[in-house]
Amino acid sequence: MIKDLSLGKYMTFESSKQKPTHRWFYYKEGYSPEIVEYALNREKTKGILLDPFCGTGTSLLAAKEKGLESIGIDASELAVFVSRIKCANYEKKNPEEMKEFLKNLFKERKPANLKWDFELFNPKTAFPKRNLNDILYIREAIEKSEFSEKTRNLLLLALISILPQSSIIVKDGGFLKIDKRKRAMTTKDAFKRKVKQMVSDIEKAGTTGKEPDVQLGDARVLPCEEESCDVIVTSPPYLNNIDYSKVYGLELSLLALNKEITKHTRGRSLRSFLQKDTKPKYVPPEVEEIGNRIPVVGAYFADMENSISEMKRVLKKGSSAYVVVSNSVIFREHILVDEILAAIGERLNLESEIIVGAYRIADVKPKKVETRESIVLLRKI
Repeated sequence: MIKDLSLGKYMTFESSKQKPTHRWFYYKEGYSPEIVEYALNREKTKGILLDPFCGTGTSLLAAKEKGLESIGIDASELAVFVSRIKCANYEKKNPEEMKEFLKNLFKERKPANLKWDFELFNPKTAFPKRNLNDILYIREAIEKSEFSEKTRNLLLLALISILPQSSIIVKDGGFLKIDKRKRAMTTKDAFKRKVKQMVSDIEKAGTTGKEPDVQLGDARVLPCEEESCDVIVTSPPYLNNIDYSKVYGLELSLLALNKEITKHTRGRSLRSFLQKDTKPKYVPPEVEEIGNRIPVVGAYFADMENSISEMKRVLKKGSSAYVVVSNSVIFREHILVDEILAAIGERLNLESEIIVGAYRIADVKPKKVETRESIVLLRKI
């Protein structure tokens, strides 16, 4: 175990909020591209990068910017959509079409015929009436537009990304809370601002490079050939009992216009939160008795063992996986996630190293607990 606390500020999405293209969709649980650069500098690889929990595409976009081929897998259709749009190559006509769409959009508002349902609650309760009507109006206008598919997808990403600002929803840990005191930005202003930001990023930075192969899938059963990848940089869901299919459920349901989509996503997801079938049939020996006493802990590490085994299968010999994780406090138990994953890796005949990037304070009753955020490096020998 070594310390490199200079990495701590990059183990969050914070620095990406101002980075072109990375900022198109705010994903609090993500990390910054500097983590990818750190891994690539250590590995000195020019080959294929894999991210089996690709989220909103940080690793893939960073690889593209370095001229590398990459593959991204995620259980969420929202994550796959966002990653594909952020990492695509665009032509000059795409930002021009976006500007044209924006120019004509609000000249004549019409009631939309779309039906938007969400698993947890009626979207009507989450938005001021005018904002909700505009969201549905824009969603339908995008669908009916005659612009290219890439332009429509860019506009749809812009709309999905502004839902938090135009709502009275507060994302509080693993919960969505309605706060009537919150001042929601108008959908019109938020959408215009986001589209203009995306247009500016495309026009200034350009979008050439090798587009990644982004697939909907399961990190426990990777769709990659044996020894086909040169490096893995990823961050699995933290063991924090947060169901991200619910936290980002409004965005996911507006994308798919399917109330059941969050349930489908949940069924493919790593068991990092309590579910009906959380009780594991198998608990890795490194977890010891706590995996049976707290079923979500046993289930999480059973799933992570399968994921690590798949990482080993697809990595070339001498190549490494960089896995960003955080230690957790679950039901007052401090779980040393990095050490357990490293031990599982060693049992699977991988060399392990823990690079501590930050120490965080978990404010849990009855006392505060200091936890670590780390990169677990697993090398195939």
